[in-house]
Amino acid sequence: MHTYDVAVVGCGPVGLALARLLSLKGLRVAAVDPNRIVCQHPRATHLDDETMRLLQTLGAADMERQFLRQTGWTLHRPDGAPFLAFAHPADESGQGWRTDYQFHQPDFESRLRGLLASEENVDLWFGWAVTALDQDTDAVTVTMTERGTNRVTALKAAYVVGCDGANSFVRQLMGAEVEDLRGTQRSLIVDIHPFRHPAELPATTGFILCEGRRPVTYVPIFPPMLRFEFMLLDGDDAAELERPQAVYDALGRWIEPGSYRIMRTDTYEWHARLVHGWRSGRLLLAGDAAHEMPPMLGQGMCSGFRDAANLAWKLAAVVQGTSADSLLDTYETERSPHVRPYIVESARQANLIESFGIGDNRPEPAEPQTVEPLRPPLGTGLAGRPAGLSPQPRAADGARLDDVTGYRFAVVGRHAVSADTADLWQRLGVVTVAETGPAVDAWLAENSATAAIIRPDRYAFALAADPTELETATKELARVLLSRKVRS
Repeated sequence: MHTYDVAVVGCGPVGLALARLLSLKGLRVAAVDPNRIVCQHPRATHLDDETMRLLQTLGAADMERQFLRQTGWTLHRPDGAPFLAFAHPADESGQGWRTDYQFHQPDFESRLRGLLASEENVDLWFGWAVTALDQDTDAVTVTMTERGTNRVTALKAAYVVGCDGANSFVRQLMGAEVEDLRGTQRSLIVDIHPFRHPAELPATTGFILCEGRRPVTYVPIFPPMLRFEFMLLDGDDAAELERPQAVYDALGRWIEPGSYRIMRTDTYEWHARLVHGWRSGRLLLAGDAAHEMPPMLGQGMCSGFRDAANLAWKLAAVVQGTSADSLLDTYETERSPHVRPYIVESARQANLIESFGIGDNRPEPAEPQTVEPLRPPLGTGLAGRPAGLSPQPRAADGARLDDVTGYRFAVVGRHAVSADTADLWQRLGVVTVAETGPAVDAWLAENSATAAIIRPDRYAFALAADPTELETATKELARVLLSRKVRS
């Protein structure tokens, strides 16, 4: 029987990112997915600067060339008049990337699959569906059936992470409670490949037309692909609306039939849900298996990537014997309070747009606004206080910080410390960075700090005003992470 440190069940974007991060930490990984090849139509379409930062860590930052730099959004009244406009910043953020991109998911997943295929310590179990999970005190036995042949096999893993989506098989076996945050809507999703970009549609901005019974969202994905989402109300016949003639009629105001290829017509039901209980022994959840949200903020996949970044280094520390198993309990206590604001806000916006469509609210004009990214802090976990996201500086030669530190702890800023603290940094695998750059310097100054300890997932563990505070924070981190007792 094949034996692994971690089995990742479900290899969409979140599962692929998690498997890659685990591999970078030296773990033996089984990547399991029922699809031999990637799904050929896009589902997620948006990623942000924090996700780009993780792609940088994964070795896929060059994919930015294949992403559309989104410049804004406009909301329109039923008569077509705009009543609210949002502009995305044109410059890169403190994360070192632009704040908003659109991408084509099949290409995105194909790149991440290829990166995994080159990893010696990752086995690709693509085309295999998990049918049973049995955990004991030492490991989880994963039973799988190969699609097409019905061949059955099993593997063992110290831990299993379910990244298997909204209908997660792993979550069902765990019996986790699901909280409904009241943001359920149905949408008809139409993806098209126009033979040339329609002159009537913007190329880098999206819009929402809050009209009549069926508000419509327009999203340019990546040239030439475009997406339309028609919000459906009770009584709408999805099967009728998915028919080609209905699609031609719905899109006729912008693009004439025969000038595009229909790639997808599906009705999808969006939910606003948060799972309670992301861990059950050796089973854990990530991505849509742990939380779902409407697409209004474009944060569904991004939130799953944050799950992967938070969990992978903790799993590595536990599997490799550095940290106690209880470290894994900080995963949900940190991530769940962080993802909740995204779910609540996306549900609020979806419900508001629905109310415009059915006439419960009248949209009034407002001044254009610049979108500020929503960046809630982590919940308490590794530290007894919330942790905020750190910026990513550039060195004088243009190099980004994460390319220097890798997926490890880092200390940035002025850090003259004792030999004992330096020894702890070595045991913790800390990378020290003296050349911080303007973004980090400003961040440290805003927090009255001269140095900071930054986690592998890029959140700040501690901000220190002087060497004494830095040494105290280091000891606190060591007490949490190192299995052996650390001297006070």
